[in-house]
Amino acid sequence: MKILSGKELAKIETEKLKKELEDMQLVRKPILSIVQVGDNPASNKYIAAKLRKCEEVGIEGRLHKFKETISQNGLLKKLDIINEESDGIIIQLPLPDHIPTQVILDAVPFEKDVDGLTSRNEFKLYNDSDQKYFVPATARAVLEIMDHYNVNYKENVKVCVVGRSHVVGKPLAHIIKKQGADVATFNERTGVKGVESGDVVIVAIGVANHIKAENIKEGAVVIDVGTNLDGNLSKELYGDVDFESVKEKASAITPVPGGVGPMTVVCLLKNLVDAIK
Repeated sequence: MKILSGKELAKIETEKLKKELEDMQLVRKPILSIVQVGDNPASNKYIAAKLRKCEEVGIEGRLHKFKETISQNGLLKKLDIINEESDGIIIQLPLPDHIPTQVILDAVPFEKDVDGLTSRNEFKLYNDSDQKYFVPATARAVLEIMDHYNVNYKENVKVCVVGRSHVVGKPLAHIIKKQGADVATFNERTGVKGVESGDVVIVAIGVANHIKAENIKEGAVVIDVGTNLDGNLSKELYGDVDFESVKEKASAITPVPGGVGPMTVVCLLKNLVDAIK
C-alpha cells in the first residue's frame, strides 16, 4: 500500500512557486486578502496556515477580521475597500447565518476569486468555457496529487466521488468526467452503496471515518479530503475514511493529516499567481 503524501508534494510545489514568483520580478509582493467574520476556531487554524504559506513563498497575506455582528451591507462596504488593495480575495467560510453566503462570494471580483466560488466562475467551469476560470483549491489539490503519483483517473477507469460540495465533490466530478472516466457521485442522501465499484474513490463528505474497508474494493486508490476534529482535548484530526481498515485493501491512500490539506493551501496560492499573470 502506497502513501500519497500531499505534505511531501507541497514542499516540492512550494519551492516551484517561490521560484516562479522570483522569476516574475514583480515590483511588489502579490496581496492575498482573507476576509473572516467571527472567531471560528477551525477557521483560525486554516487562516494561520494560509498566512504562513504566503510568507514562505513571498506573498503578502492580509487578514481582515470582522465581528460576527457585522451586517450584510456593512461587510459589502468593507469588501469594496479590500478589493482596491488586493490581487486575490478569499472569504473564509462559514459566514454567520444572517449573512447570505453566495451574495458575499459574488461580491468578490471574478478575476480575484482565487477560491473559485463566485457564480460567474462556477458558470465558466461547468459550461466548459474557453475563458479563464479558477479550479477551487481543494479540487485542484486532489487533481495535482493524482497527477504527481500517476493515478489514472482519466481513461478506462471508474471514479467514485463521495460528497457533492461546490468546493470539492461537484467540480471534481465534472472535471474528471471530462477526462473520459466513468464517474459516479454519492452523498448523504444516496448513501455509499456502490462506492465499492470504484477504481479511484475520492471522499469529501465531512463525516469522520465514514468510508470503511467494506466500501472499498481490493486495490482501489483512495483520496481522503476530510479533516474532522475528534472533539476531545487532543484535537486529533480524522479523515472521512477509516484509514486503519481501508489501508489493508487500498493500493494507495492519502493520509490525514498530511494528505490533501497541505496541497490545498499551495493550490490556493497557485490560483493567486494565475490571477496576476
